[in-house]
Amino acid sequence: MDGMTVLWIVVALAALVIVVALIAGATRKSSKRRAERNRQEAYEQEQQARTSAVRAEKQQAAADEVEARSRKAQAVADEKAAEARRLAAGADERREAAADARTESDEHRARAEELHPDQSTPHAATWGKEGEPTDGHWTDGQHPDDPRRQSAQSEPRDDPRRQPEQPEPRDDHPKHLKQ
Repeated sequence: MDGMTVLWIVVALAALVIVVALIAGATRKSSKRRAERNRQEAYEQEQQARTSAVRAEKQQAAADEVEARSRKAQAVADEKAAEARRLAAGADERREAAADARTESDEHRARAEELHPDQSTPHAATWGKEGEPTDGHWTDGQHPDDPRRQSAQSEPRDDPRRQPEQPEPRDDHPKHLKQ
């Protein structure tokens, strides 16, 4: 091997080392760029995750608020439905009481007609054809034996400003007639 061949081998090896060094440097630079891009993308993903988490929290809070309002509205509706049932039951009770009072009135009228079939007594004359009293004390509910007066006295008065009505005495009523 002569000196020229050795020189060419050394030059070739030097060129090879330079090429390998350039490739290694380019690869390292490319890796650094890729790592920087990955860091930047990771940072952007973290920011988006935080933004999405905040948005999710707001949506959850809004959903919880709507659910709470819904439960409150349902509770109010249930309360109103219960009050409507109570009022309906009270109305049914009052209808039954009215029917019972009518039945009792009819029984008393029938008994009065049995006892006074000729209707010659002043008390029997206070009833009309339809079983309704014609005497003013009966029609205004102020007669002492009127069942409406008894039920009105047993019911509590809600309005403290309400003054009880005082009946005016009638001179033509059998109780007031002088004998």
